[in-house]
Amino acid sequence: MRFEATGSYRHGYERFVPAPVEMVLLAALFIFCWKLYGGINNSAVAGMSSVVIVAIAWVLGMAIRVATNDLRWWLLIGFGLAVLAPFLAGNNYQVGIMAQVCVFTMMILGLNIVVGYTGQISIGHGALVGISAYFIAVLTHYSGWPMWPAIIVAVFITTAFGALLGIPALRLAGPYLAIATLAVALIFPLVVKLDQFQKYDGGNSGIREERITPPSGLDSLFKNNAPATYKNEFAKSQFSQQTYIYYILLAAAIIGTWGAWNLTRSRFGRAFVAVRDSEVAATAMGINTALYKVMAFGISAFYAGIAGALFWVEISFVSTESFDLFNLSIYPLAYMVIGGLATIGGSLLGAFGYLWVPQTVLKIATIDQGFGDLQGAITGLLLVVFMTRLPQGVWGWVLGVNRYSWRALSADTRALAARPQPTFWAFVAAAIVIVILTGAFIGSVWSLFAAGLFIVAPTSAWTSVFAPFRRATTSLLRRARGRPRPPESAPADAG
Repeated sequence: MRFEATGSYRHGYERFVPAPVEMVLLAALFIFCWKLYGGINNSAVAGMSSVVIVAIAWVLGMAIRVATNDLRWWLLIGFGLAVLAPFLAGNNYQVGIMAQVCVFTMMILGLNIVVGYTGQISIGHGALVGISAYFIAVLTHYSGWPMWPAIIVAVFITTAFGALLGIPALRLAGPYLAIATLAVALIFPLVVKLDQFQKYDGGNSGIREERITPPSGLDSLFKNNAPATYKNEFAKSQFSQQTYIYYILLAAAIIGTWGAWNLTRSRFGRAFVAVRDSEVAATAMGINTALYKVMAFGISAFYAGIAGALFWVEISFVSTESFDLFNLSIYPLAYMVIGGLATIGGSLLGAFGYLWVPQTVLKIATIDQGFGDLQGAITGLLLVVFMTRLPQGVWGWVLGVNRYSWRALSADTRALAARPQPTFWAFVAAAIVIVILTGAFIGSVWSLFAAGLFIVAPTSAWTSVFAPFRRATTSLLRRARGRPRPPESAPADAG
């Protein structure tokens, strides 16, 4: 997760100027902070507060970057914001969203190990998360187990089941393996609804327990330092409980990220990558491909089991609707690709994108649309755009921009702008006009789709649209200047 040094900013006053990638990250930080102030009715206050946070982050980061001469300071800034998030947010809903980011961070980290690093497609991770959460619910609700021993047992069972799920990977590959894992995600809700198990798992009604409460010392600390938006004792008590749960999930996410980062750089991680790139070459190097495939599924299931445990700690409620195919199997896989395959940073960005991108669009565009419908639309659009234009994901794009100084970026931009023909820029201008008119007269969502279609269109298609117009214009200019039309070349098969 280490950023590379930006060499053009090592000397002189330019060390204090934000690099291009830093400007992008600061803009993202502003949007994130502005969204975090969900409980503040005054948009101007939320905007000014976000500006103050971004300014403080830049001043601190600039001092660290001047000392270390690279961009690792963003890790420190991100950690500081994560710790202070409950006190920056305006209500418990925003704190709950941050807690769910920690849950999906663990899930996407495990999914990235088996899909990104090992190359084995798995669409059944929602079932693994559900198995862990349901085992914890049954053990605590019906058997009277304490929560933490129940979590250990549930994670162990989920890991074992995930390793067994990896056995079909020894004989299946590609779409066949994807279909096999998809079957697990489809079967799991049906098994939960069976009459034989409804007296244990609650069937469609699910299982609900009281959420955990902080110890008295932490409870007093959180209540005394609650933001001003929590005006009465009940609101402060809710803030204290949600903050306590958030910090438990944050600690688990940090430890899980550190573990995945070290795993991918160990001999196990290198073996996973070798199996992904070429099983024949990996076997020739003495790697037991069968063992590492099963191990990758087991480690991924271990992370999914922890994600299920964190899900239970955060929600304290499980039902079949909580683990449907799209919410816990398709969407995490899509945002893992959008964030960046085979990267730890991409997993973190994917977890943020899964929960924050649709809600941010709803807030900025003030769209009267259901969150679920908009999430599906934006996810599909982003997936197509990133697979066609940025296959390395957001994290790969950030690392690519990080290699530029302002001078290098300006030079490459001018060189890129000089390559296409004038018809290309005519098409770009027409596309911008169409997108603006679509947003003005039809709706913001449709303008978003129109922009996505223009982005994913091949460059050859862009120029070919205006090819007849270009030929006609060239012919008219030649006639106006009195130049003869060049003779057409003879066919290749002419005698």
